[in-house]
Amino acid sequence: MIIDIPGVSDRRQTPRYEIELPVDMLLDNGNILTVTSRNISSCGLQIICDTWVTNEIEPRGIQSHAISHIRLKAVTELPLEDGPKKLYANCRMMSVQRMSQDEYMLNLAFIDFENGTEEILTKFLDQYGQKKTVIDNYA
Repeated sequence: MIIDIPGVSDRRQTPRYEIELPVDMLLDNGNILTVTSRNISSCGLQIICDTWVTNEIEPRGIQSHAISHIRLKAVTELPLEDGPKKLYANCRMMSVQRMSQDEYMLNLAFIDFENGTEEILTKFLDQYGQKKTVIDNYA
């Protein structure tokens, strides 16, 4: 379920939609890590994870080493009006922010999509964009 739709003041290139979904991250070494999404846009995905997950992604320390080379696959199920559909996205790590002692926020940029799932992302985002309400002050 969408928690919040960004307002006009959002300065991002594309609006982010806050949503909590389980996301499987497939690493180059074959490991699969399950994390939780914080939000999604047409350009990327923001996830929340713990220290153990960040150590699996970058054992040398995710905040003390470059991360722009890190690539992973994100797999999640998006709730569509006609039922849930899988999204398969290849991503690049853009940034990491430590939120607390054991919580990190990772920003992932979509590089490309597998199995035509870019269309699923578009449908997901469109179904909420169409539900925005415009208030007519002159009525």
